[in-house]
Amino acid sequence: MSDATTASDAAIWRPAGGRLPGSVAQFLLFFGALAVVFQVTGRLQVQLVADSPSYIDYPVHSFDAALRSQRTPGYPILIQVVQRTLGLPAMPLVHLLLLATAAWMLRGELLQWGSTRSRSLAAALAVALGCTAFDNLAIVSTDAPTAALGVLTAASLMRWARNKGSIVSAIPVAILASLAIAFRPAYLFLLPWTFVAGTMLMVLRRRSECVSLVGAAGKASVVVGLALIPVLAWVSLRGFVVGDFGLVPFGQQNLAGVTVQLVTDEELRATEGEPRQLAWEVLRQRDRFLESGGRLAEGDPGATMTYEMRWNDYIWYIVVPAAERLYPGDNLATHGVIGSLNRDIIARFPWRYARWLLLASRRAVWVVVADIVMHPLFLLGGALLIVWEFRRLLVGIDRSPHQVDSGLDALWVVAVTYAALKIGLIIATSPPLGRFADAAAILIPAWIAGRTIVYLGQTSSKATSIGATAVNKA
Repeated sequence: MSDATTASDAAIWRPAGGRLPGSVAQFLLFFGALAVVFQVTGRLQVQLVADSPSYIDYPVHSFDAALRSQRTPGYPILIQVVQRTLGLPAMPLVHLLLLATAAWMLRGELLQWGSTRSRSLAAALAVALGCTAFDNLAIVSTDAPTAALGVLTAASLMRWARNKGSIVSAIPVAILASLAIAFRPAYLFLLPWTFVAGTMLMVLRRRSECVSLVGAAGKASVVVGLALIPVLAWVSLRGFVVGDFGLVPFGQQNLAGVTVQLVTDEELRATEGEPRQLAWEVLRQRDRFLESGGRLAEGDPGATMTYEMRWNDYIWYIVVPAAERLYPGDNLATHGVIGSLNRDIIARFPWRYARWLLLASRRAVWVVVADIVMHPLFLLGGALLIVWEFRRLLVGIDRSPHQVDSGLDALWVVAVTYAALKIGLIIATSPPLGRFADAAAILIPAWIAGRTIVYLGQTSSKATSIGATAVNKA
C-alpha cells in the first residue's frame, strides 16, 4: 500500500486473530439495505418465464429421468428446498441472499488485498446492484443465482492466491465452481478461467517472492483438477447409466440456432450422411412454421442482429420440432442428431462460423458497454462523475499521481479474464444476449466503481491541500 491512510484503513478491518473483515451485523445491514432497494423497485415479486417450468418440474423423484433431463440438478434442488420451506414466492429473496453474500465476500477479499473500506464497498455495491441483479433477481431461472456463485468463485480464487495457493484454499474454489456448473452448464468456462486467472493472480500477489509463471500455473492446475472431479463424476454417471457422456443433452440446440442460418436452403439440402434427414426436415418444419402464421425477423441474412433476432425462433419452432419428429420423446437422440448437423455445417463452412465468432465478439462488447452505461444507477454515477470532472477543471484542481491499490489490480485481472472467457464460451453456441453478457461482465462495474473512488479521493485530497494553502497565505 502506498500511503498511511490506506494502510490504516485496511488495518482497521483486519481484526486480531485472523478473522475475516466485517461482522454478521454489518452483513445483515448490507443485506437489509439491498432488500429495501429491491422491494421498493418491485424486484422481489417472483416472476416465471419460459425456462421456469423446466426447473420447477425437474424429475427429482426419477433417477433415470433426471439423468436424461436437459437441466443439471443444482438449481432444481434449490427450488425444491425453498418450495418446501419458504414457498416459491421467496425465490427472489433467496437469490438476493446469494448475491449479497457474493458481493460481501468480494468486499472482504478486496480489503485483505489492501483496498480501503470505501473502494471495497463501492465494488460490492456495483455487483449487488448491477445489471444481472436488476434484470434477473425476481425470475425463477439460473441467471441471478449462478452469477452469484461465479462471483463467490472469483472471491475464493483471490483468497487462494493470497494464501499462497494452498490446497485448503483451493477446495472452496473447486466446490463453488462445480456448484455453479451444477446450476448452469454454461459456467464450464470456470474450469479454464480458474487456471488462467489463478496463474495471473498468483504471479501478481507473489511478485516480491519471484514466483515463476510455470510455478504459478502448476498451483492453478491443482484448483482445476479439484473442480474437475465432481464434473467428471457426473458425466461418467450419465454415460454409464443412460449412454450419454455429457453434462446434459442440451447445447447443440442453441448452436443449431446459429449454424442453420449460416447456410442457404440449397446448401442445407446438400447435407450428406447421418444429419441429411434432419436437414431436410428442418426445411419442411420452417415451411410449416411460416404457413401457420409464424414470422422470422427481417434483415440481412449475414448480419449479427439478424442472427440474434431469428435465433430463438429457429431453435424452438424449427430445429427442435424437426428433430422431435424424427425421434419423438427422446432427448438424447434429438440432441445427438442436432449435434451431427452442427458438426457437418461447421466442417463444410468453417470460415462462415469463424466470421460469426468475430461478429458475435464485437456484438458482445457493444452489449456489455451499452448495458453498463444505461443501467439506472451506473448512468447516475457516470453523470455525477462528469459533473465532478467539470468542477475539477473549473476550480483548477490537478490530478494527483496514481495510487497503487493491489486489491483493484487483482480485481482487474479477475474481471477482464472472467468476462473474456465467459463471452468466448457464449458466442461459441449462442448470440451474446444481454442476460448472458451482463453476467459475464458482472465484475467490470465493480472495478470501475473502485477506481472511481480512487479518482475522487485523489482530486478531493488535492482540493483540500489547495484550500489549506490558500488559508495559510491569507
